[in-house]
Amino acid sequence: MGKPLGDFSLTDINSKTVHLSDYAGKAVLNNAWATWYPPCKAEMPDLNAYYQAHQADGFVLLAVNAGDPASDAAAFASQKGLAFPVLLDPNTSLFTSLGVHSFPTSILVGLDGVVKTIHVGMFTSVALEAEVTPYLLK
Repeated sequence: MGKPLGDFSLTDINSKTVHLSDYAGKAVLNNAWATWYPPCKAEMPDLNAYYQAHQADGFVLLAVNAGDPASDAAAFASQKGLAFPVLLDPNTSLFTSLGVHSFPTSILVGLDGVVKTIHVGMFTSVALEAEVTPYLLK
């Protein structure tokens, strides 16, 4: 925490390349998740609702799928009606390079590009409000 995360690029479920730097000046929650892990699946409705409620506040959520086939991640996103970008990390190389080894884990990059918080475990709506909202545009 307290340092820039550094730029990365991954492909989303629509085969578009997405760079973290595309969201400079916004608060970006990078969420590592997998379709097969119950806590990851359980937090998605709260993440989706928070994302939809706070987009106008400079909030972006990048759901980085850790190792599932692209078709599984896309089917899950469609089934759950996820409104945020779903990126693919097929070999989990991004989060492994960041020292993340458990899912779900979320890394919040603030408006200034610096890591503000790392949340290991499932996010709830209460935790999102407490840990993320203070870093959004006012």
